[in-house]
Amino acid sequence: MKNIEKYFDFIKDDETKNTVKKIQNKALYVKKNHITAITEFVNPYTVEISIPVIKNYNIEFEIFPSYENCERKVFILYPQYSEIDVNEYISGIRIKNKSKFKKLNHKDYLGALMSLGIERSKIGDIYVYNDYGDIVIHRDIADYIIYNLDKIGHNRIEAEKINLNHVGFKEAEHEILNIISSSMRIDNIVKHLTKSSREKASATIKSGNVKVNHILEDKASTELNEGDLLSISRAGRFKIYKIYGKTKSGKLKIQIKHYV
Repeated sequence: MKNIEKYFDFIKDDETKNTVKKIQNKALYVKKNHITAITEFVNPYTVEISIPVIKNYNIEFEIFPSYENCERKVFILYPQYSEIDVNEYISGIRIKNKSKFKKLNHKDYLGALMSLGIERSKIGDIYVYNDYGDIVIHRDIADYIIYNLDKIGHNRIEAEKINLNHVGFKEAEHEILNIISSSMRIDNIVKHLTKSSREKASATIKSGNVKVNHILEDKASTELNEGDLLSISRAGRFKIYKIYGKTKSGKLKIQIKHYV
């Protein structure tokens, strides 16, 4: 890449730009010191735009996890002609819920980890099952979690390390919403998802509170497509699952996944 600074100018979101610059600094560190390094967990968009930056330094990298629906991934950066074992940098943790009365959800597991003072950037996706949750984390905090986490709320839990091959990777928990919309314009879709007027939806978008596929979107007229992921401040995360037909009046029937 001839002019890396011009590349950064194309990144609209300052938070994303700063994250990519951190990854750039890690790549430079690996190049200069011939030492393997791991980045923080980042979203798929940040992964995509970081790859050309990393390649600028002639080092090797591995992206983990490779699971398609994974929303938080890390780069393991290492010198050319070296080999790595992902298990040396990433750990799987299984947190078993010992209570028979209250099921734990994603927010419960994440909140418990954050209450230990752990940075969100060191925690990957959380895969929730009926009586346990699997979590991918930076290996250097695995023992700290196991020795310090014994309850989540009033629920007794048991935390243990598991091999990465045993992590139960799956799509995040969600419910299916069915909406009928006159178009795929983002303001129309946000209107339905937030149960507001089109004017309020437009204001939400223009004020920078909506991301599409992890990218800030401030144009109310933007057209959405099947597979697009929406993050709406104070409303949650949604995915355009499929358009499955039209009403007699020509409006679109749309199924949307609401991640809970």
